[in-house]
Amino acid sequence: MNKIILLSATLCASLTLTSCASYRASALCIPSPDLLQNTAQTDKIKIVSKTFSKEDCYQFLDRNVLVKGYQPVQLYIQNNSGESYNFSLERISLPIASPDEVAEKVHTSTVGRAVGYGAGALILWPLAIPAIVDGVGSHNANEALDRDFTSKAARNMVLFPYSSLNMIVFVPIQGYQDSFSLTLVNQKTAKPKTFQIQSRR
Repeated sequence: MNKIILLSATLCASLTLTSCASYRASALCIPSPDLLQNTAQTDKIKIVSKTFSKEDCYQFLDRNVLVKGYQPVQLYIQNNSGESYNFSLERISLPIASPDEVAEKVHTSTVGRAVGYGAGALILWPLAIPAIVDGVGSHNANEALDRDFTSKAARNMVLFPYSSLNMIVFVPIQGYQDSFSLTLVNQKTAKPKTFQIQSRR
């Protein structure tokens, strides 16, 4: 009997340590100086676009959103002018999915994981402990994922003089193209300025 209890405790500890849901993603990188140097510049504005690979997804989003049908594209916009510009998602010639929609698709299934543990707990009661721990961990991981996706995702904002924007747009894969246009609007003159972007991999 003692051996069974010991085995149960060891199994619980092992499961808790190895399978607990988590979220760990790196901050977005600024494009390398070489990439910035070789990017076309219009009126002192540079735009660099990077199409995420599966490895990029895991590094910066901790989830492979490609398998869920979304292509993340990083946009880095550098304003070396004394003018302010309005950036708007509606002025990108790609369909854009909301970060909430994408995050929901890659959430860890809290219910599914709890049910898996719960079935075992009916036979071996100590499994209820990792079920609770993992359920809480899964919930916390999903919340961290939601916050990070929202903070990294592009939204309508102002590109101030001598500043930059570094963000991601999530594009449904069926609507993705390497080449697209992006329009900024001068805040002072209301004059639009359109850029033809070639995203790099």
